Amino acid sequence: MPSTRGLAEQLELSRNTVVRAYELLIIEGFVESRPASGMYVSLQLPDQRQRPTPAPPIASDGTKPHPMPLPHLPARSHYLTQQSRGRVAFDFFPGRPSAGSFPLKIWRRFTQSCLSHGGAVGLSQYSDPAGLAVLRSAIAGQIAAARGILADVGRIIVVNGIQEGISIAARLFLGPDTVGAVEDPGYQGAVFAFEATGARVVPVPVDKDGIVPDDLPRRRTSLLYVTPSHQFPTGYTLAMARRQELITWARRNGCYILEDDYDSDFRYDGSPLPAVTSLGPDCTIYLGTFSKSLGAGLRLGYMVVPAPLAEAAQSAKALLDNGNAWLEQAVLAEMIRSGSFAAHLARVRAHYRESRDTLMAALRRHFGEVDVSGQAAGLHLFWRLPPGVPDAGVLETLARRVRVGLYPMASAGAHDAGDSLLSRRAIALGYASLTPKQIEQGIARLSEAVDDALELPAGHLRRSTTLAGPTANLAPNLLHRPALRTVGRRRAASKWFDALESGVPMPVVSAIYRYPIKGLSPQRVSTVLIEAGRSFPMDRTFALARPGADIDPRAPKWAKKGLFVMLMLDEALARVNTCLDVDTLDFTVMRGNQQALGVNLGNDNDRARVEDFFHELVPTLRGPPRLIQARSGHFMDKPDNVLSLINLATVRSLEEQWGFEIDPLRFRANFYVDGAPPWEEFDWIGSDIVLGDALFRVERRNGRCGATNVNPLSGRRDLDIPGSLRAAFGHKDLGVYLMSKRTGEVALGATVKAPRREPQVPPGRVPGPSPSTGARRFICRGCYFIYEEASGLPQQAIAPGTNFADIAAEWRCPDCGTEKGNFRPHVTGFGHPGGQRR
Repeated sequence: MPSTRGLAEQLELSRNTVVRAYELLIIEGFVESRPASGMYVSLQLPDQRQRPTPAPPIASDGTKPHPMPLPHLPARSHYLTQQSRGRVAFDFFPGRPSAGSFPLKIWRRFTQSCLSHGGAVGLSQYSDPAGLAVLRSAIAGQIAAARGILADVGRIIVVNGIQEGISIAARLFLGPDTVGAVEDPGYQGAVFAFEATGARVVPVPVDKDGIVPDDLPRRRTSLLYVTPSHQFPTGYTLAMARRQELITWARRNGCYILEDDYDSDFRYDGSPLPAVTSLGPDCTIYLGTFSKSLGAGLRLGYMVVPAPLAEAAQSAKALLDNGNAWLEQAVLAEMIRSGSFAAHLARVRAHYRESRDTLMAALRRHFGEVDVSGQAAGLHLFWRLPPGVPDAGVLETLARRVRVGLYPMASAGAHDAGDSLLSRRAIALGYASLTPKQIEQGIARLSEAVDDALELPAGHLRRSTTLAGPTANLAPNLLHRPALRTVGRRRAASKWFDALESGVPMPVVSAIYRYPIKGLSPQRVSTVLIEAGRSFPMDRTFALARPGADIDPRAPKWAKKGLFVMLMLDEALARVNTCLDVDTLDFTVMRGNQQALGVNLGNDNDRARVEDFFHELVPTLRGPPRLIQARSGHFMDKPDNVLSLINLATVRSLEEQWGFEIDPLRFRANFYVDGAPPWEEFDWIGSDIVLGDALFRVERRNGRCGATNVNPLSGRRDLDIPGSLRAAFGHKDLGVYLMSKRTGEVALGATVKAPRREPQVPPGRVPGPSPSTGARRFICRGCYFIYEEASGLPQQAIAPGTNFADIAAEWRCPDCGTEKGNFRPHVTGFGHPGGQRR
């Protein structure tokens, strides 16, 4: 071969290029170098050496089928990843820690230190299959201090997470002729691992005190799997007395307890109970993990086995994978030994406590008194769905449409031996991976999705899994988009609202309403006394519960509106006008100018007459509705003590945009104010306002539902206001909710004192950029936040003029936390009502 220098001159290349080419040829075996002689082509080229020899043909009658998996191996597998999970903006997957809380800087520092001191040896050699001695020693010290478990290093085995520990224990003790017991409901991974050995799996029920010892198997059992610290999925904690009973049973029956100390690192209320292993080390195999405290991607967990099992467990681990990766073990050992891991736990524990409190508050705000368990510890709540909310499978589908990830038991990784009520009516809600703001927005979206389902025909909650969207497959006469025509002469001021002259210097209260019976006629009042922390007096105090609704008439609790008779579902209610004297409870029903019913709601017989009357009025009901009265509360659409407010200027601005007159009573608000600029009420959110003598805090926007589609005078569905709002502005919010902070009187004409700002354009109607600037906008698909390249985000150190593509990939929406990848270009136009195109 030519010399490197000669070939470089001949080809007019750098000599380094030729040298690298020759080196590659030598490595691949095409060229060989002979010292003091030169470079020569190899006598035997690699292509000749690697050429395969054809296999001799096999006669067709001599072929045999390949073996199939053994019959006891099940087809079921336990997967904790879902391809569709990335399509949701608010993912409540249980048990997943916050990626933003991972101690990346600390981990990077210890990684560099480990690589600099022994990294070459550690990465190039096999290590002990049971794990690095330094990590096992650190784990021994940690569990002794935190869980009261005294174990020498020889009894600790580092594994690839809890799942491998379960599989090792199952391989040691279970087979086709053995019995393994699991909690019911319980962890899918344990059930499937036990099934894979061919063992018979016996479910043992769980109650509020954990697994029930009286229901443990009577026959010989080899292995019992339990999650005593935070039972999965219910979240219950195994009572101390039952821990002792389990140990007694295990010793008497010669059974090993497989203790998965799931979520033991995160206890928020009360002191943690001692681990079962600390009480019975001779009969318990302990499983711990760093998947929840740090991250599942590390694949690091550990087993603590009784001394007689140590050698067998280490051999089983060696046969599986010959040990874990060296670097992650070394870094984690240094992190534990330095105290950084304990500091990290304390920090994220406080963060997760805040997230849990936010989730509880959001559920109560949108769903009333919620039935949850597991809130004292862990990274998820177990929510038993309230009346008025569809079954878990249907709710999961409804939530996906609004990009909220919800997980019934099977989707969450839980196993139920039978089709129990929990499988159909329970959700595992994880909260650790979401910010408090994301939690609030996600639950609000979920509540709206449930309310939106009411717009469907009868039976919608059962059939909604087959529909393409919350308003799919409606009869044509039920949905009409407002006609885009010029508004005619402004209608005269209604008797229901006070007329205002132009140029009002300050907003005033134009109308005040209460709705004594939910879904029936409004009653105008001239003055009202609002008490601090209370709702509007005698507002939605009564309601007509649908026949069969799961509501106790003796002690009714707040429930989602689908359980009540209401105008949006039962148009016949518009045929009558009702009036309730809130002092005497005298109730009258008028048909036109004639009284159709006159009763007193304090009388049981009269209440029965009311129920029969509305059954005749709404014959589609399968029985008489039940008249219920809230003893200390209300039946408003939201369970907290909010009062609703509508800005009439905003309603008029919609009329001008849509060319359609809108009766403000469609929005069934308590207070109607006039004199403020359109849409200014959204600027009041988070601030205090004064109506008359009463002080309120503007709590949040009011997401409008399909009730606004119904004309309150005729009961006919003649508009699609929520759909038009969403098409125009990207949301369906109109009006705000107030919370009373100071007792005071509000009267018609009372002045509204609110923070005044420069007039705002309606939300979503952001003027388009000048074509000459080239500046672009990008809209968040999670909350409709708009990033303007021209303005940047100075509060996040993103300078004006920064291209969206130049922002770091890990950047998230400052409002809802949606990932950057979920932003889309924002284009303005006039193709839809309101002039906004999405």
